[in-house]
Amino acid sequence: MATHSDDGRTLERITGELKTNFIVEAGAGTGKTYALVSRVVALVKAGNAMGGIVAITFTEAAAAELSERIRSRMEQLLDDEHPDNAGDALYPLTDAEKVNVAQALGEIDQAAIQTIHSFAAQLLQERPMDAGLPPGWAPMDEIDSAERFADRWDRWRERALGADAPAELQDALRALLRLRQGAGKWREVATAFSGDDRLRDAGVLGKVDLAALADSALGELRGLAELCVDTSDRLYVQLEGAIQTLEAALEAAGSVSGAAAALAEGEASGRKVDFSGGVGTQRNWSVAPREVRDQFRAAGQAFQNGVRMAALSELLGDLQREFAVEYEAERKADGVAGFQDMLAWARDLLRDNEGARGYFQGKYSHILIDEFQDTDPLQAEIAFYLAAAADAPIGKAAWDELPLVDGKLFIVGDPKQ
Repeated sequence: MATHSDDGRTLERITGELKTNFIVEAGAGTGKTYALVSRVVALVKAGNAMGGIVAITFTEAAAAELSERIRSRMEQLLDDEHPDNAGDALYPLTDAEKVNVAQALGEIDQAAIQTIHSFAAQLLQERPMDAGLPPGWAPMDEIDSAERFADRWDRWRERALGADAPAELQDALRALLRLRQGAGKWREVATAFSGDDRLRDAGVLGKVDLAALADSALGELRGLAELCVDTSDRLYVQLEGAIQTLEAALEAAGSVSGAAAALAEGEASGRKVDFSGGVGTQRNWSVAPREVRDQFRAAGQAFQNGVRMAALSELLGDLQREFAVEYEAERKADGVAGFQDMLAWARDLLRDNEGARGYFQGKYSHILIDEFQDTDPLQAEIAFYLAAAADAPIGKAAWDELPLVDGKLFIVGDPKQ
């Protein structure tokens, strides 16, 4: 969209079209924050209470600066002798507008000019029970969060490796822990997962596509078989036998975990798929039989390793998800929240609790976001749920398709961010 730096028309629209929702894209130094401040002042001029305006920015320092700039701009407009008023699109004020701006100036310290995390915490503190939190819950700093995670991780790992755990699970975890840096990498993934609310969805991690693994291996084996000109050749017969056995085994397995189990069972019983390769006769092949045999073995080994690693990956992914879900539930029950928790739980509150959503939609008349980051969908969801029409079908519609109240949402951001 147009930016303030393009011409005065953009700023006129921002300050004049108060019933229009805006997304303003502009680069650094083009006056994005100036435009947002102008929008806030235009809203209070029009009679909107400062306490109903939410102004979100990126850092605590930026929030303090934004509050000061809004205060300074209103003081300027109330001062008829101020030299900058002559070029200000919001000046002069009518008598009624002066009353509105003066009142807003007196209320600015109570206004929600905050970071998104602080604002999310404010929502949760106001309606903790609706969010499933005990009254008096508290945010954790980075040190507390790290210490709590370390304790929870140690307890969970001991349980996962304990005597009561399934043998398959114990074997897989111990194999991982024997790998170079395996335990550390596993914990790094768990740390990243621990704040990701998407893991509540059991299907979010997905499953490895066994068909894709099989098609790759079978395609390579069939390609080798086509190099033979005499189907009675011993190497060809063994190759075709491996293809047929593998096809049947994969159809029966149905998943990488099933295929891995079948491979393990075959090795234990002596009925494994034979990828060793037999002795072929040169005249029966368009290439050297030794080359075919080597590729036959390599393809078989690669497939078996791929299945085993895919099965282990799925198992560990499910374990990481289990840990993340259990750990989130424990934090909520204990009344402690990390930074990401506050965003996720505030979003849940607005999305899932109709009473709380209606309350906050009524409390906040306008939502303005400076330095918007589209890499953080939770920030956007919170803003959209607050700006949504009261009768919007929240539970049925995607958040970015919700009908919004006219003029309630104003977003400013740098497209490079």
